Amino acid sequence: MKRLIRAAAFTLTICLLLGMFSACGLIKRLDEIEEEASYTYCEAGGTVSFPEGFTPTGSKNTIETVLMDTTLCGSFTQVPASKSTDYFYPSSDTLTVTANGTTDGVLEQFRINLWRRTETGTEWVKTLYFRTDGETATGTFTGLDTTSKYRISIAFSGATTSCTGSFNVSPIVAYTASSSSATEEE
Repeated sequence: MKRLIRAAAFTLTICLLLGMFSACGLIKRLDEIEEEASYTYCEAGGTVSFPEGFTPTGSKNTIETVLMDTTLCGSFTQVPASKSTDYFYPSSDTLTVTANGTTDGVLEQFRINLWRRTETGTEWVKTLYFRTDGETATGTFTGLDTTSKYRISIAFSGATTSCTGSFNVSPIVAYTASSSSATEEE
């Protein structure tokens, strides 16, 4: 009989503790658990163009860029990790990014991140997600400061796969491209 009373007391104590933790938000019921956040992909459409004479070499693990009027044109080849462009100034508070990409693997997206130069380094601003189906899509970065320097990075999460594509970012001013490849993200 003592064992039965101990078991009932133990069970009651466990139920009370679980109820208390649940009320405090420390435990969620399975039906209350939210699904993992899905990516919000950029809207399908747009055109990626390059200036006459710009022919990317397609060197592995690079971003090649050129300025065409107020548009930063670029190509990335087999980016297995993050690669960045050089810094530029936006000429308005909104940047429009048009991009496309393909992959040799099963991952469905690549990311274009916007970074702002600060006095102490670089800070992340926002990420746009693009599908790796080869279709062109367009997204925007808004609320930018035209007196701050920015750069974009292309990122793809795939250890055994790669992502290749192209992009346009506009409107920008004061861009100086490095020789032919950009740096790996810090």
